[in-house]
Amino acid sequence: MKPLKELLERCSFKTIGRSMNLDVSLINGELYISPLTTDINHHLDFALPSMKMVEACRADDFDFFQPFINAGKLTEENMHHAAERYYLGKTRSGRPIFWMIDDTLDPQDARIVNPDNSDTWISTLLKTREPFIQYWCPTHCLFGLHLLREDGRSKMAEGRSLRADGKNNVQCWPSAEPAHARDSLSKLSSPLAQSQPSTFNVQWKPSICIVESEQAAVVLSELFPESIWMAYATVAHLEVDLFAPLEGRTVTLFPCTDPYMSNYLFFNDLAAAVHKQYPSIHITVDSILEDNATDEQKSRCIDLVDFLFEGQPLQKVQEV
Repeated sequence: MKPLKELLERCSFKTIGRSMNLDVSLINGELYISPLTTDINHHLDFALPSMKMVEACRADDFDFFQPFINAGKLTEENMHHAAERYYLGKTRSGRPIFWMIDDTLDPQDARIVNPDNSDTWISTLLKTREPFIQYWCPTHCLFGLHLLREDGRSKMAEGRSLRADGKNNVQCWPSAEPAHARDSLSKLSSPLAQSQPSTFNVQWKPSICIVESEQAAVVLSELFPESIWMAYATVAHLEVDLFAPLEGRTVTLFPCTDPYMSNYLFFNDLAAAVHKQYPSIHITVDSILEDNATDEQKSRCIDLVDFLFEGQPLQKVQEV
């Protein structure tokens, strides 16, 4: 009987059976095959990223929002709204989870931000916990990509004051965005500053704005809701095909600044490559930080949120 048991373990029949929704067991030297039990099915629902996993860790209260709420830049309602839209979650220890959910509502992976600002990927944790997915290769998408499913026209009209322009269009003016951020951009040559008022019709599609960190995308989505805010999370995952779902869209990249302008130049090259592969994507790189950030700010590699809130680094803001 021992050789059969060893063969079963070595060949991982139980693992293969699970992939076929079957429970494979060795009892008294005989092989038994039966449908998976409810408990095993539940286990499999949490073996790979799934919407059930996303829903299980949902949360609406996050530390990275608190400094902006305390400063009067955002409200708790903003925080709860953003958490719902982006399917934000938390670990048991309170670390934020940023899910990469594609435009078909299929979770690809998630990044957990640690207290020291390092990160951990859900896919890495799952592979550690589940030996039978060791060879699974997770794919990534832009954080916030699932927002393409939203009806831009109805979302734009929500909570805003509208006025007719005498034609068949409607001009949409934001009514509740914090004045500090919008005033800062109004003085600069940024696509965001030039988007007010914005005119849309039935075919109107909101523009896509892409930043590096998920925290920044979430905060900016409440400051400038006329655009869809996404994040690439880490430069290591950036590739041209990541932008394929954005065909037919207007896309603006907002890279972090640095002392040598290398990040800005990198994203200009990336934008050219994306447009060459997907000509229907109108993609540009915003120069607001390169044109206006001080040398000291560039030495800290600030992002757009840092710049709007007086250049204080986001990780420092979180510690206040």
